[in-house]
Amino acid sequence: MNSKRNAGFTLIELLVVVLIVGILASIAVPQYFKVVEKARVSEAMSLASAIKSAQERYLAGGGTYGTDFTKLDISYPNMNSSIITLKYFSASLAQSSGSGNSPGYKLTLARHTGGGSVAPRYGLYTITIDVPNNPIPTIGTCGGGDITICSELVN
Repeated sequence: MNSKRNAGFTLIELLVVVLIVGILASIAVPQYFKVVEKARVSEAMSLASAIKSAQERYLAGGGTYGTDFTKLDISYPNMNSSIITLKYFSASLAQSSGSGNSPGYKLTLARHTGGGSVAPRYGLYTITIDVPNNPIPTIGTCGGGDITICSELVN
């Protein structure tokens, strides 16, 4: 007798492979969105650094911080006196005061959907830097709902 076996995979083997791929995807996709969003946050942190340096120079020259971007010695393509619009963020300045009425400013960087969408995990959020009270970037609001999830972007 000539016994001929059919070559191929059984249904169980195929289901196991699909299950393994599904498990790996459920782990990898959220990490992918986190890495992409952290890269976009780097745009905001670069702007914040430039503004901080310009504000320190402005303070040295005039004794106070500026609230008008055009009076600082920085230049961005989409900049006017009250807002700087980048690809993923918009920045605005407000006057703030520290302890003992020392001069200060509050920089707010708001995430917008320009140039692509935002992962639902994060939603639209804001990053605030309040000099001198809280000069470390913190999440002001988190459109995804859980502020601790958005906080992983600036840590």
